[in-house]
Amino acid sequence: MARSCAAAGADRWVTEALDHHAEALRSRGYTVVEGVLTNAEVEEARCALDDIFRREARIGLRRGWHNDVYKVAYMLPQKHQLFRSFCQREALLSLMRAVLGPGCVVASLNGLTMTPGGADQRLHIDQEESVPGTILCINALYTLDDFTRENGCTRLVPRSHDRVWTGDVAAIDSAEAEAVYVEAPAGSLIAYSGGLWHAGSRNRTDCDRRAVHAFFAREWMRPHWDFPRSLSPDVVAMLTPEQRQLFGFSAAPRRYDPGSDHVLWGALTWRERMARWRSALRRFSLLSR
Repeated sequence: MARSCAAAGADRWVTEALDHHAEALRSRGYTVVEGVLTNAEVEEARCALDDIFRREARIGLRRGWHNDVYKVAYMLPQKHQLFRSFCQREALLSLMRAVLGPGCVVASLNGLTMTPGGADQRLHIDQEESVPGTILCINALYTLDDFTRENGCTRLVPRSHDRVWTGDVAAIDSAEAEAVYVEAPAGSLIAYSGGLWHAGSRNRTDCDRRAVHAFFAREWMRPHWDFPRSLSPDVVAMLTPEQRQLFGFSAAPRRYDPGSDHVLWGALTWRERMARWRSALRRFSLLSR
């Protein structure tokens, strides 16, 4: 009985905490959840992300992924198996589904650090257009280092997700006076609306300020990355059913399959793509005779 009462109390606390953070996202546009990752998990993620940054050092410079403001590593689920599970953490996923709906998907999963000794980012939003009154997408950051004002923590303008973003320079500069610097210990989750005015700040230290950005969107939105066609067949074969849903394998519109005369849901699997390629090659071979 004591154990049941304790479990019920824990469930009630989780529900109350979830409601609090979901309401904060809707009303002020952001929230901070501490203690989402353990120290061991933070260290493992740091090592994995640092390894990716090292591997991409040359191509990152050529393509502008590494610059005097930040370093970014795209498509982490393809580059390291650790990050495929980062979109499934209970605190993250329950919050995303509470605000964006149960069918929400991962639009991108990237790693980023503000360049030591670098410059400020300008305030911006993470979606094409602002939609005051509606949260279309959420950027959720796992902090892999302590976020401080000194090392370039995220700054944001509370409640600005309910304003119309025009990109006007004067409006952006004026909004800087309202910006708050979100400091949080390593292992925290900082989640904010994609329509919130925000930016990474100048890293005045000589150390990295690393984070993993899990960007979620409503299931009917076009994601930043087409995961079903971007992930390699060997990675796709290892995905769990929940990961397949989160990476958008079932979020595509229905399609007509000319081979079977059936209406199907979701993106083509890699086996279906291979079958179509083989069929196309056979037709080409027959036409070439």
